[in-house]
Amino acid sequence: MSDTVAEPAELKDADAVLAYVRAHPDDVALVTQGLSHNAERPTTVASVVKIVHLAAYADAVRAGRAAPDEPVPVRLWNAYHLPETDGGAHDAALNRLRPGAHVTLDQLVSAMIEESDNAAADLLRDRLGADALDEIARTRVGTVNGEALRIYGGCTLPPDVCLRNYVEAGERVRLTSVDYEQEVELVSTVSRVAPGVLHGVLGELRKDELASRHLEWPMRLPGADPGDRLIGAKTGAMPGVLSEAAYLVRPGAEPREMVLVLRRLAETTVRSGMRGYAPHSFLMRMAADPRFFASVRAALE
Repeated sequence: MSDTVAEPAELKDADAVLAYVRAHPDDVALVTQGLSHNAERPTTVASVVKIVHLAAYADAVRAGRAAPDEPVPVRLWNAYHLPETDGGAHDAALNRLRPGAHVTLDQLVSAMIEESDNAAADLLRDRLGADALDEIARTRVGTVNGEALRIYGGCTLPPDVCLRNYVEAGERVRLTSVDYEQEVELVSTVSRVAPGVLHGVLGELRKDELASRHLEWPMRLPGADPGDRLIGAKTGAMPGVLSEAAYLVRPGAEPREMVLVLRRLAETTVRSGMRGYAPHSFLMRMAADPRFFASVRAALE
């Protein structure tokens, strides 16, 4: 199938996402209890892939191969950062943590999940070993900024080599702009993971004390009430893609894990979906409203 973007749509709320799902089922992956659509088709999932990094971190801590309080030089973390490619996530993480010369490994993980810092993800992948992530994802999980250096930085070497050379050189790279439709085509080839695999990973993370603490960062926002509902979430966005892996736990109800990927989105569609947190609203409503869930399932049958 061509990766030409679909016609623009305003993803302002859950109903708008449902309309997109109904109109473009081939460009949707949705996996949850009682619903599995395109679950086994590997696809680009944007930053939702970082739950694989989180799972590898939790495994390493349990096995004694890593410690949450392990110091990580901020200088090294900064060396992995590729400016102007992460929507300000790296700077936001530094502003929240306000570190000195070091952060802890656990703080680095928090930056990867909460702000979605790409530099943190790539540094963590190197620290834990790529094989650890690949085993969890059941496919190869590449470097985020290594791929970005190929797409925007003119590097023609393998992505891992691009990133290693960039980190070791310690010099900024001049990035070039790419036509949006070309961006969509290029990013569709990076870290393609089966959404069904991610759904399984998310279910295990929900039950893990260390991992769930990171995923449940929304519960630390003003107004959140853990007595009413418990939410864990990792969102993702890149040219052509909006994604989210989330779970909802409510008193008296079975926990529900959900993975959603929308692909081939127009640029204005991606922006509107991010602005209104529409994918998140869609998943939360689907988890809490049986009638809405039935409408979603009918749209994908």
